[in-house]
Amino acid sequence: MRKPIVDGIFYPADKNALNARVKELLAGAQNQPAKASAILVPHAGYNYTGALAAAGFKSAMGREIKTAVVLAPVTRDAQDGLFLCDFDAFQTPLGDMPVDQDLCKELLEFKGRFAVNNFPFLEEHSIEVQLPFIQHLWPEATLVPIHMGRQNPGTVRQLSKALKGVFADRMENTLFVISANTSPYLVRTLAQEYADSFMALATGGGSEAILTELQKRKPLPNGTGCTAAVLGMAETEPQVTVLGTADSGGEKIVCYASLAVQL
Repeated sequence: MRKPIVDGIFYPADKNALNARVKELLAGAQNQPAKASAILVPHAGYNYTGALAAAGFKSAMGREIKTAVVLAPVTRDAQDGLFLCDFDAFQTPLGDMPVDQDLCKELLEFKGRFAVNNFPFLEEHSIEVQLPFIQHLWPEATLVPIHMGRQNPGTVRQLSKALKGVFADRMENTLFVISANTSPYLVRTLAQEYADSFMALATGGGSEAILTELQKRKPLPNGTGCTAAVLGMAETEPQVTVLGTADSGGEKIVCYASLAVQL
């Protein structure tokens, strides 16, 4: 069991309070329920970015989801690789969300950079904070959690190929959740540069354009690789809709966005 590490900090630790908070955030989202194939949402506390997260999840509310594939970068001391875990479930105040280990084993068959390593999952909160929204909206859904280490083109391409290979016939009932902020914590001008570069690529460049920029080692946020991998699954140019943006405020900031993707 992967126990929660930011309950009572990033979101309410009480089950009823958490359910009420998620319901309130979804009701407050201005967009209409839709059928997004994938979403990008921030992984900050609900008091800061809950509205953006809710907008993202609301963009997929029109679908019946059986599997949530949650992808997130390793934000500290990232090593090369794509990391899966052998936990049976992730625990939140709303209950236990089971990990679909059969699907994880299918991803592992692609070998290469895939490995089972629980350590990133124990230290990172980026997957955990998305789970209450999924549990609230699709209580029967199972989880496929993936952490990406260093974002280089080879790793991104392998992840994209594996996702397409495993989920091509399961797309109707699968939601891809990219848990990522659009900048690191930097002085405002630099953070905004990261965010602007990312948004331009995510909304208009497509997977190959992102990979080209990664190859050049351009300054891009660490969730860019996960985004490129998901966009790379599309047979034609994916449709990306910006649902909102924000930042943490102050002289040094983190930038956030909420995107809906139709693959």
